Amino acid sequence: MSVRERRVAAGSRRGADLGRMIGREIRNGRRMAGVSQDQLGAAVGVSGSEVGRVENGSAPWLTVIHASELLSAVGLDLWAKTYPTGPPLRDAAHLRLLADFEARLHPSIKCQREWPIPNDRDRRAIDLLLTKLPMRIGVEAETVINDLQALQRDINLKQRDTEVDGMILLVRGSRRNRELLRAADALRRDFPIPTRGLLASLAHGHVPSGNGIVIM
Repeated sequence: MSVRERRVAAGSRRGADLGRMIGREIRNGRRMAGVSQDQLGAAVGVSGSEVGRVENGSAPWLTVIHASELLSAVGLDLWAKTYPTGPPLRDAAHLRLLADFEARLHPSIKCQREWPIPNDRDRRAIDLLLTKLPMRIGVEAETVINDLQALQRDINLKQRDTEVDGMILLVRGSRRNRELLRAADALRRDFPIPTRGLLASLAHGHVPSGNGIVIM
């Protein structure tokens, strides 16, 4: 089973667990309110038997809206919050960008993808760690830049928390990305080494002279 399939299966199991948990909350709330399944069903427009299926965690039709309606009818509010469980699945464009970059490196440089940040409770990871150099270099890849400030903050925190010696921001060379980077004075101050200099150093197996941006 692939990593993608394992993660999807884990998400499916988690969803089923949440459905059963919501069902228990609805049952407890309904009993506290002193109403029957038929009465609760009538209040939200479903049958009493469907309420029973929800309470048993066996109602595949149950949506977040339906669950919120049922809980609200018994005096409860539904809240949701997400928690990081590991590096996100990457799309094909992101993987191609990393592969194109790796192909430009000297053969002596070793690469480790999705390198986990040690002892990090949020389970963050660096997209690519370059080793077999005198220093360890982290690489963060972006195919589409959305929030430059958030991106810069995230990379700086990862460098601090991993204690890597340098960071490279790897960006797909779309017109929009190039325009955003040209206007990003603060980002260029933190990542001053340009594409040509970085790739030249890495192609010869040398350590870059600082943080930088590679546009490909």
